[in-house]
Amino acid sequence: MRQLKAFLFFIVLFNAITAFAQPDKDKVVKLHGKKYYIHIVVKGETVYGVSKDFNLAVKDLVLENPKAMDGISPGDTLDVPFAVPVVPATAGIPQQDTLKYIYHKVLPKETLYSMTKQYGVSMAVIDSLNPELNDKGLRIGMILQIPNHHLSVSGAPPITTIVTQSSQPKPDSAKQAQAFKNLVNGLNTAIAPLPPKVQGQLLKRYNIVVMLTFSPQEADSVKMNHMMDGSQQLPLLMQIATDFYAGLKIAFDSLAMQGFDANLNVYNVPPDSASHRIDSLLTLPAIASANLIIGPPYPGLLSRVAKYALQHQIPIVSPLSGENSVLKDNPFVSKAVPSAMTEMEQTADYVALHHPKDNIIMVRNADAPDDDFYDVFWKRIRASLSIVNPGADSVVKEARYTDELDDLGHTISPIKDNVIVVPYQGASFVPKLVNQLANSKYNDEDSICIFGMHNWSNMDVLDPNNLDTLHLHYASNEYVDYKDRNVIRFIQKYRNLYYSEPMYYAFQGFDLGYYYGTMLKKYGTALQDNLINEKYKGVHTSFDFYRPLPGGGLENKAVYMLEYRNYSIVKDSLLAR
Repeated sequence: MRQLKAFLFFIVLFNAITAFAQPDKDKVVKLHGKKYYIHIVVKGETVYGVSKDFNLAVKDLVLENPKAMDGISPGDTLDVPFAVPVVPATAGIPQQDTLKYIYHKVLPKETLYSMTKQYGVSMAVIDSLNPELNDKGLRIGMILQIPNHHLSVSGAPPITTIVTQSSQPKPDSAKQAQAFKNLVNGLNTAIAPLPPKVQGQLLKRYNIVVMLTFSPQEADSVKMNHMMDGSQQLPLLMQIATDFYAGLKIAFDSLAMQGFDANLNVYNVPPDSASHRIDSLLTLPAIASANLIIGPPYPGLLSRVAKYALQHQIPIVSPLSGENSVLKDNPFVSKAVPSAMTEMEQTADYVALHHPKDNIIMVRNADAPDDDFYDVFWKRIRASLSIVNPGADSVVKEARYTDELDDLGHTISPIKDNVIVVPYQGASFVPKLVNQLANSKYNDEDSICIFGMHNWSNMDVLDPNNLDTLHLHYASNEYVDYKDRNVIRFIQKYRNLYYSEPMYYAFQGFDLGYYYGTMLKKYGTALQDNLINEKYKGVHTSFDFYRPLPGGGLENKAVYMLEYRNYSIVKDSLLAR
């Protein structure tokens, strides 16, 4: 039943997505001495929508296309007239203002995006100087006030960066507690105060663009009768996108009840999209006027859209990928999923805080491909322990992995609790090590606690009994407490709407939508400047942003420490809060 409902939801959603689709660039012809765009109607378009796209009055479009009075259908051809350009007037405007500002009269086919390119200013600046845009939208003949780009633009939204100091507080000083708090918050060094909160322009309605991979071509392989008897499921990419969007939609519906108004423009971006397809998508007016872009979900596609977002100063969030490269040199990107490196650093902080006097052992396998995580943990744990337990460098031991666990056995203490860290994601030796260690003489006294990595929870070859025996801990940004009343309310809402149970990505979509929607509602056009100041504890994902590098984007560092305990996964604590 769930698969059938999800499939029907996808069909409805895909029809909605096509309403936002646009054809390639319209041809320009000359008819009866006048210039026209020749526009081919696509599915979902209306006369009103086409007129709005071309900055025309509906009556002007219908006068040129009388048949459109009865409606339009996919494949219809419309003659869309050019309007006669009018030179912007500045009559009645004080001379000093004409020096400080440019007064632009909107011409047909112009968009806010084209004006930002023409004058070198952001959409936020244009919005702040022309509040009538919120009420009426962009209209032909409207006079817009735009800062003269030769002068300084005081209204431009500030780009905040965090400046770190190179010196580290001495562990025996009075600042020890604060220094460790800074370290647990994801920073190896002392940090300057957070930037002040910035209040942007609050809009009556926000434009939110969502780019997901629905892969509608896979729908052809879905057989309804097989869906009904349970022998076939929705393709994975389609399932991820529909679940995520379902949760996202619930979040924005909830915010709408609180007075938040937003246009949700949804686009399908297949994983194999060519660059020209992405570039074509980025010419659409709805994207140029966006206040927030969510997606695409995959780093390669997101990087291309993120460049566009940087050029036009539009906040963009990477919703599903932990890849950090999208943050480089782009302060308008935020990433909802912490990287594996960040989870490894948080694990080191957790071990330092909770096990400073235990026997800490790091397992190293020189033949494994994941040595980067080992190096990150080793550097971080030593820095952490130097603050928590000064002079404790010798507490961290290194054991080389061997098939017989000889070296590891020599480092295990018979009188202390042993914390064994295995910082490898997909190494083939991990299942063997876990199995041998759980059933070895070294674990007779139940003295071993093993710290692995997030993806271990998805390894089918790892026996849950062994993980429970070794008290596996791993850092993760995802956890659903089914006893939490907010979780229960979300599940009930989801069931009422979709007659099925929410899965992983539905929870994630809800948290992301609710957090970013709340930030837009609270800070308006200054959303990006305030993400670093506002934390959020969700039903699945929490948010706590920091800037890894000056001038770059924001990474979410809100990480839970999860533990296998009594054959279930329990949340130990939320780190970095």
